[in-house]
Amino acid sequence: MRLARRPLWAAFVFLGLSLRPVPASSATVPSPSEFLGFQVGADRTLADYRQISSYFRKLASVSPRVQVVSTGRTTLGEEMLMAVISSEENLKNQKRIREIARKLADPRGLSEAETAALASEGKVVLLVTCAIHASEIGSTQMAMEWAHALATAEDAVTTKRLQDVVLLLVPSLNPDGQLMETDWYRKNLGTKFEGGRMPWLYHPYVGHDNNRDWYMLTQKESKALSGVVYHDWFPQVWLDEHQMGWNGPRIFVPPYSEPVDPDIHPLVWREVNLIGANMAFRLEQAGKAGVIYGYAFDAYWIGGTKNTAWWKNISGLLTEVASSKVATPVRVEEGELSGGRKGLVEYGVQTNFPNPWPGGWWRLRDIMDYERIASDALLEVCSERREEFLKDMAARARAAIGKALPGEAYRIPAEQRDGASGRLLARLMVEHGVEVLASANGDAFLPLAQPYGPFVREMMEPQRYPEVKLVAGKEIVFPYDVAAWTLPLLLGVTVEKTTLPDRAGLVPFDPSVNDRPLPDGAAYTLDGASPESAKVVQAALRAGGKVRRDPVTGTFTLDPKGAKEAAPGASAAGLALRPVPGAGAGTVPVSAPRVGLYKPWTASMDEGWTRFVLEQYGFAPKTLDNKAIRAGKLGEAFDVIVLPSVDREVMTTGKPKREEGEMRYLTELPPEYQGGLEKEGAAALKAFVEEGGTIVALGASTGWVINEFNIPVRNTLARVKREEFSCPGSLLRARVEGGHPVTWGLPSETAVFVDEAIAFQTSLPGGELSRWTLASYPHDARDVLMSGWIAGEEKLTRKAAAVATTFGKGKLVLFGFRPQMRAQTHATFPFLFNALWWGAARE
Repeated sequence: MRLARRPLWAAFVFLGLSLRPVPASSATVPSPSEFLGFQVGADRTLADYRQISSYFRKLASVSPRVQVVSTGRTTLGEEMLMAVISSEENLKNQKRIREIARKLADPRGLSEAETAALASEGKVVLLVTCAIHASEIGSTQMAMEWAHALATAEDAVTTKRLQDVVLLLVPSLNPDGQLMETDWYRKNLGTKFEGGRMPWLYHPYVGHDNNRDWYMLTQKESKALSGVVYHDWFPQVWLDEHQMGWNGPRIFVPPYSEPVDPDIHPLVWREVNLIGANMAFRLEQAGKAGVIYGYAFDAYWIGGTKNTAWWKNISGLLTEVASSKVATPVRVEEGELSGGRKGLVEYGVQTNFPNPWPGGWWRLRDIMDYERIASDALLEVCSERREEFLKDMAARARAAIGKALPGEAYRIPAEQRDGASGRLLARLMVEHGVEVLASANGDAFLPLAQPYGPFVREMMEPQRYPEVKLVAGKEIVFPYDVAAWTLPLLLGVTVEKTTLPDRAGLVPFDPSVNDRPLPDGAAYTLDGASPESAKVVQAALRAGGKVRRDPVTGTFTLDPKGAKEAAPGASAAGLALRPVPGAGAGTVPVSAPRVGLYKPWTASMDEGWTRFVLEQYGFAPKTLDNKAIRAGKLGEAFDVIVLPSVDREVMTTGKPKREEGEMRYLTELPPEYQGGLEKEGAAALKAFVEEGGTIVALGASTGWVINEFNIPVRNTLARVKREEFSCPGSLLRARVEGGHPVTWGLPSETAVFVDEAIAFQTSLPGGELSRWTLASYPHDARDVLMSGWIAGEEKLTRKAAAVATTFGKGKLVLFGFRPQMRAQTHATFPFLFNALWWGAARE
C-alpha cells in the first residue's frame, strides 16, 4: 500500500484482524440483529455508525472472508472503515491482486499477451460506497446484512463470486453525518418531529455537497477514499448507493439519462448499462415494482464520487432508492406519485419504467431489500464477466493513452502571477493519481499520454455543455448540477498546452513541502496576489504581529514577530517572505477581523462551505443564528457579519418562498429552531452597520440586503424567468475594478462562478453614502461565458457582479456570485478575504 510514500493515507492499516485457517460456520458468525440486540431494518430502528463499525469488526474477527481496514479519519475524528470481502485465498493474496489491478489500470510497458495473462489471473476489484448523504441511511443498515450473507453463505454461487471478486464495502462515506442523523432521529422518536429534517447540515461543513467534492478533494472523507481508489486498490467497478424522494419511482438503476460526456470511453457505458440491466432484471424477478432507468441522473457532470472515476476508466454506477422518513414508514397515496423529471414527465408505464409502483406503505426494510438485490446483481455480473472487465480496464487505459498526440502535455509554469496556486494545482493532480513531471526550473508538466489523460484534459480545458434535445423544439436537456469545472480558471492559474520536453530532464513532481528558513530582516514582504497569502497574514495577526498592505500592488509587509510565526505556513503554501528595511510609504494597516457567520435553521450548504473556507484560511468565524442576531448589540463582538447565499424569504421567516398554486406546507422543526430574522433581526443588523459594522452578502442573501437597506442598488434579474435567463453553474468573465480595498491584489480580469440570476445596477446616491462597482460583466455578450453553459447572457452585459456601499458609519459588500463556492473558486477567494479585512479596518 506504499504507506511510507503516501502519508495522507497512512491510516489505511489493518485493525489487527487475523485470518483463520478454518472457515467459520454460520453458527459462529452472528447476524447484525443478533450482535446488536435489535432487529436491523425494523420500523423506527437504526444502527448508528459506531454500532455498525463494531459489527464489522466482529465479523472480521470470526470470518476468514472479511477484513476491516481504516481509510483515515473523518472531519470529527471518527475512523472511516472499509470491509474487504472475498474468498480466504484472495484475502491472503490481496497484495498480488492489487498489483494486477494497478498494472491493468496503467498498462504502459505491457504486451497484449502479458495483459491477457494478468486478466486471467486477476480478480475484479469492486468498490461499493454507502450513504455519502447521511439522511439516505438505508444502505448503512443493508451493508451489515450483505456482509453477513457473504461471510456465511456456503452455496456454490456465492463461493464462485467471492473467488472472482474482491469487494471493497464502505458502510458509510459520511460517518459524522450518519451519527448526526441517528442521534436526531432517536431524540425525536414518538414526537411530531419524528423522521423530520435536521436544522443543521448532516456533515460538519458541507452537507449534501460532500458529493460535489471529488475533483477538488477539499474534505477529509473524499481525500481518504480517493487515496484508496487511485493509489492503493484501483477498482474496475464502483457503485455509489443513494436515496431520492418518496413520491416517484422506487429505484433508479443505470443506464443514465442524457447528456453523456463524449470523452468517456464507450466501454464504461456498455459495462454500466450491462450491470444496470441485470439489476433491473433481478429486481423485477423478485417482484419489486417501480424500477426505472434513463431517469433524472445524467452521465456528464464530473463532481460526484463515481462520476469523477468515469474519466479515469472506472465503470461507475449509481442507485437511487425512494426514501421513507429515515426509519419511519410513509404511506404514499396513488395520486401523490409523480414524475416531473427528465425520463419520466408523467408517472406511468414507459419502456424505461414498465412496472410502476402503485403506492402504499414504504419502509426502511423496503429500501434495504431493493438495495440488497441490486448489490447482489452487481456482484453477479462482476463475477461472470471477471476476465472481460479486467481486459476492458486495460483497453480503456490504452485508448486514453493513445488519444494524445506525441508529447502532448499541459505546462503549469512556476513563474506566474499566482505561483502558489499553480503549485496547489500540481499537488492536486498528484493526489488524483495523475502522472505529474517537473523540470529543473520548477515548471510542472501533465502529459496527456497517460491512463488519466482524459481526466487531465477535462480538468484543464473549458467546458461546453452539450445541448441535447430529446424532442424537436427549443428546449434542451438542462444540466443536472453545475456546467463548469475548469481548474485553471477556478484557481486563477496559467496553464499552457505544450509539447513535453525531453523526459531525461524531467523528474516526478514532488508534492512535499520544504521549510524555508526565515532570513534576518527588519520587515518582510509577502506577495498579495495569491489567496494562499491569507493563511500567512492571519497567522501573523493571530500571533500579535503587525501587518500592513500596499493599496497599489496588494503586497503585504509583516513585522518580524508576525513573520516568525507565519513562516511555516508561507513555506507550506509555496510563498516567500522577503526581508526589506520596513513597510513602504502609503501602506495601510491590516487588522484581524472579528467575523460572525449567519446560520439559518434551514440548513445551508453555502454557510457550511463559507465556514470551511474561512477556517482553512485562518479566519475564525463565530456562528450567529436567528436568536443571536435578534438579540442585537452585534458591534460589541463583531467587525464583519457574513451572510451566506440564503433566499430572502428563508432569512426573514425561516420558510422558503412559495409561488401561487404551490404546496405551502412545510414540515415543522422543533420550536427552538423555527423562524427567521424577522423584524427584530433586520433592525439589529441595520444598527450594526449604522454603528460602523460591515455586512458581506453572498449570492441570494444580497436580495435580503437590497430589500432591507435603503441603498442605490437593484438586481436587474430579480423577476427574470428561466426561459429568459439561465446559468446553472458556469464560469463567466468579470472585469475587476482596481483601487478599492475589496479588490486589492486581484487581477484586472477573473473568472467568477455564477449559478443564480443576479446582476446589479447602481445609481447615483445622495450625500449620505458612497457606492462602488467592484466587478462587472463585459460589454459584449459574446465575451461573457468562459466555461460551461448560459442562456440570456446579454442580460449581464454592462451590469455589476459585485458592489459595495457605505451605510451610516458602516459598509455593505454585495457579491452576486459566490466567491467561495464549494471551496473550489480559489481565484475569487481574495474578494471575500479583502472584504473581511476592509470591515476590520480602523483607518
